[in-house]
Amino acid sequence: MPFFHLKKSRQYNVVSKNQYVICVELLDSTSIECTLSISSLGQECLTSVTQRLGLGQPEYFGLCFVCRHGSPSPRWVDMEKPLKRQLEKDAKGFNLYLRVMYYITDAQFIQDDMTRYHYYLQLKSDILEDRIHCDTHQATVLASYSMKAEFGNYDPERHQTELLQQYTFFPKSIVEAEPMGQEALLNSSLCQYKLLTGITQAAAEEYYITMVMQLEGYGHETFTAKDESNNEVILGISINGIMVCYPSSQATQFYRWKDISNVINHKKTFRIECQTDVEYGKQFTFRQSRSAKYVWRLCISQHTFYMQYQQMQPPERLTNGFFDTETNDSNEQTPSVNLDNNGPEDYTHWTSYNDLSTTPCPAVSVSTTNIDNLRALLPSYRPAPDYETAIMRVALEKETNEGAPRFGLYAMQPLTTLQSNQTNMGY
Repeated sequence: MPFFHLKKSRQYNVVSKNQYVICVELLDSTSIECTLSISSLGQECLTSVTQRLGLGQPEYFGLCFVCRHGSPSPRWVDMEKPLKRQLEKDAKGFNLYLRVMYYITDAQFIQDDMTRYHYYLQLKSDILEDRIHCDTHQATVLASYSMKAEFGNYDPERHQTELLQQYTFFPKSIVEAEPMGQEALLNSSLCQYKLLTGITQAAAEEYYITMVMQLEGYGHETFTAKDESNNEVILGISINGIMVCYPSSQATQFYRWKDISNVINHKKTFRIECQTDVEYGKQFTFRQSRSAKYVWRLCISQHTFYMQYQQMQPPERLTNGFFDTETNDSNEQTPSVNLDNNGPEDYTHWTSYNDLSTTPCPAVSVSTTNIDNLRALLPSYRPAPDYETAIMRVALEKETNEGAPRFGLYAMQPLTTLQSNQTNMGY
């Protein structure tokens, strides 16, 4: 019997040679993986993520990573450069995060449901992590909007204080400052939650967004530097301009984009030049040159978005899609929020400078008649089915085509319900 010498074959991992897989964490704390080539730009990864999520307005979002230089801090991905090269140079790991990069000053610009949902998740994260500051009353109102947006109509059996304590609705600072603790905050929010019956979950999200837009710190990305007198300052970059806050004196200056003629970066310095002689230019120094350059690039991207944003007009709603037609009387007005940009300017406090209404929350007017006839609202966002549910759907469709009776199966429906339905149908 002849003896054959088999030649050893080498297996090449194509992914490690020409492609790589990167994990992107979403705003709902889930993650997805993207397979990219080594030459893929940052925009390609962002487009892949937003398309898979079904975001109709992806222009508000960006991808960021944790920088490994200095203290860990988030940095935005440059969309026009190869992604892999950026991560290898500056990132702490090959993990990306989908976040809102460009904040807006009018919630009516957000017309896409999935975009509004993720924008709401971003603002909720900003509130819970104290990046945007609120007082106790504002926190309880926001929590009631959050409950409505995530749970639908109030149900006395499901929405009890004991059951809601497993969720996070309040910043840690608010809970610690409340003498009665989290239970008192939840009870206050539940009282307001009950009054939101008949308002859609999309409306609750928009009310949440609109209220947060009026709070301190909204839309600012902050950096620490020193001025020409070697005093520590905090620079806040936003859609409206550059804010300069002096922690020692609590004084604040704000430079609007329309008043800025140029921003200049040279090594560790960053300079703001103004168009008028009334406002003098300011120069700041950072600890590292890469930080000064990053702030300069961020100013350019924010100013570019500002110019595009100025040309946009908030679309008018032809119909009132924020109320259940069976719960809102026709003679009642739609809730309205004052978003006129004519409010007084205040340069002495850390504010968002959006000149929004100072009303703590939108006025809601909903009919409470015929409560027994109110129908529960369906969730605005239905999750995709898991693998087992999808396989069962395929099997049921085949049986349906063969003449078997058909029944609906929603995503995340318990398998026990499916099995009971099959038993009743003689399967």
